[in-house]
Amino acid sequence: MTATTRPTRCRSRIVAALATAALATGLLAACAPAGGDRPSAGASAKAEVALPDTVLGAHARWVIDAINGTEVTPAEAASHLSAEMLDQITADQLIEVFAQLEPQSPWVPTAVQDAGDQAVITITPASGDALDLQIVVDGDDLIAGLLFTPSAGDRTPSASWSELEKTVNGFAADTTLTVTDVASGDRLAAAGEGSAAGDERSQPSGSMFKLYVLGAVADRIAAGELAWDTALTVTDDVKSLPSGELQDVPSGTTVTVQDAAAKMIAISDNTATDLLMSAVGPAALEKALADMGHHDPTLNTPMLTTRALFQLGWGKDAQARAAWKAATAAEKRKVLDALPTGLPDVAATDVITPVWEDGLDWFTTPDDLVAAHLALQKMASTDAGAPLRGILSANSGLGDLGATWSYVAFKGGSSVGVLGGSWYLERADGRAFAITIQGSTGEPAELADQATFFGQVQDAIALLEKE
Repeated sequence: MTATTRPTRCRSRIVAALATAALATGLLAACAPAGGDRPSAGASAKAEVALPDTVLGAHARWVIDAINGTEVTPAEAASHLSAEMLDQITADQLIEVFAQLEPQSPWVPTAVQDAGDQAVITITPASGDALDLQIVVDGDDLIAGLLFTPSAGDRTPSASWSELEKTVNGFAADTTLTVTDVASGDRLAAAGEGSAAGDERSQPSGSMFKLYVLGAVADRIAAGELAWDTALTVTDDVKSLPSGELQDVPSGTTVTVQDAAAKMIAISDNTATDLLMSAVGPAALEKALADMGHHDPTLNTPMLTTRALFQLGWGKDAQARAAWKAATAAEKRKVLDALPTGLPDVAATDVITPVWEDGLDWFTTPDDLVAAHLALQKMASTDAGAPLRGILSANSGLGDLGATWSYVAFKGGSSVGVLGGSWYLERADGRAFAITIQGSTGEPAELADQATFFGQVQDAIALLEKE
């Protein structure tokens, strides 16, 4: 994808530079990164916050310095960018982007949502509206994606459930948002087609399917067939593509079940996920779908590994991809069995087109996601499931939500044309709520503004604080 001009209500010449590699790096990730404070709307002056003390933070500082007027040569700009990104935008074009933003300098970082290899950094200018700087780094510690969008902190938050529903219903992408009172089961908000309680219209969920993998793991541990400290071995045959870290470790490296589960949820590690799926086996995964309340487990039977999704969705075997959508469960198993072994022969730059419309994803309703979270909380109350609450709450998806909330479990998900998140929240007064948001589209640009998308969840949480 080339650099494009993104019109906004206040600034028609902001350039949104997004390389296709950024989409691949974020694929299936917990796409509302944790860490930092939530941007607040309406603040006229905001304090500068520290950037992450990481390679990503150093790249972000370089970008901010550049839009504040520090001279950047084409050679220097190129040295910060991955080869895949340079295929999409030249160093000279990126310098032009910086020059367009310089007149509003100084820009300062005022909020950071950091997920390790990707982050959303709110930058506030001397005058005018703040922007959300979305930045991704690849396995070579180079910038693989860079996107400037209007900051969610500059929008007017919804003041009521009806306003929230109206905003979500106006999104270009097909989006549902639900807010559920866990004790009563009542929907406090239901936006988008398929959001009503009991509605069985499914949408792709991206990495939110990993909730079921976690449930299958806990079930096998409860049955004595696995333990949290069981060692799993990373091999070429199980390695997937990012998001995550384990795809980069040497084959032969071992991790415990608990460590793999923690990576699967907190940083949406795809290789960790596939390790766990291999450890529990297909039957346990299908059982977890049914036991955890999925309305139609056959939609995800057999359950794709993340590696298989990459291979089928963006690999070279177009015939296998075409056969998947109309295949029976038995035929799909044969397709999966025939996939190549060894390191996956799919490049990050291949991951550019939506494939969920061909049945290549994991499909859920809002009710399914709520039920999955509640099932995991029930498992967490057992001795075998004791680590689950910590695993699920390591990344809240929205940073520090404040003292009102005593516990927050989160799993997000994304793919090309797919974006979503699911939360289970316990309020300090003992009430519990669940929030889901799912977006899908054949036009990925409709979901590029993640800050606004997940800003609706922030609004929902603010309304729940008064509920």
